[in-house]
Amino acid sequence: MHTIYVPTFAAFKEDIESRLKLLEDEVYHNANYEGKFDIGLEIGGLAKHFSSQEPIDQIYEYMRSVAGGVKTVVHGFAGLEVYTAGIADMSDDVGKSLLERYIGLGKRLNSSYVHVHGSAGFQGIKEPENKSERLQRIRKNLLYGLSISDGIPIGLENLPSPSACDFDSNPETVWSDCVEQPEDVCEVIRGTPLKFTFDTAHYGINRGGYVDLTKPVKMLKDHLYHLHVVDCLHYWIPNISKAIDGPIPGDGRMGKESFENFFRYIRENHPDLGVCIEVRNIDERNPEQTREGVRRVLRWLG
Repeated sequence: MHTIYVPTFAAFKEDIESRLKLLEDEVYHNANYEGKFDIGLEIGGLAKHFSSQEPIDQIYEYMRSVAGGVKTVVHGFAGLEVYTAGIADMSDDVGKSLLERYIGLGKRLNSSYVHVHGSAGFQGIKEPENKSERLQRIRKNLLYGLSISDGIPIGLENLPSPSACDFDSNPETVWSDCVEQPEDVCEVIRGTPLKFTFDTAHYGINRGGYVDLTKPVKMLKDHLYHLHVVDCLHYWIPNISKAIDGPIPGDGRMGKESFENFFRYIRENHPDLGVCIEVRNIDERNPEQTREGVRRVLRWLG
């Protein structure tokens, strides 16, 4: 059975409440899908929500009181702060400490999964000379995380190239990451029990024409554990344009055909994945774009 997740900034109680209600309305109370899907919340936030134990304790209390018993995934914080906050480099001890906090929260919530970006961030689009070494350090830290996770799977997500192309167009100041393409993920997790989170927009954002979303998941095979589902706009062109993820799947450059074919493959070959709809909302207090994204994914998986 697939689990349908939506992201929540869990340091805000009202956000948990609104996301949980959306899932209950669209999945649990929808007669068309009765008994076909489970629901869950994917925990994210701002860097300050994971920089010390006190805000993590608050997240735990809100999740327990509002959504106790609902499946959870811990993903941590997102956006440019993943790089600029200085606490998320998974190739270093500082990222290892952050991973320990994520896993600690996951164990308290009995989460289904903890996953991260590589976050070996650097400015500029050239690969660092020591990329292979950094990938191996990320691998070592994630395997350490797995050893203390009490059985919670630990995974890594692919990013676009450059990874912060939706924040800047300047090739000298844009932020890149050592783990961008699925091939980078593969180098880190190949031959280990570590898992793969496939982000559809991060994959499609640098590709023109028809985007075959099945290609990377076929490459990583049994490592595939979780999906981030979202479309993308534009291309990243140095000094000219940004590339942006966030549209409802099917409403961006990749289009409905690409997603329909992808979910047909997922339905037939990966019947137990977690599927998180990661679209951006015009009004986060009234997340109608997320609602429509959930509806489409349910139809495609149906």
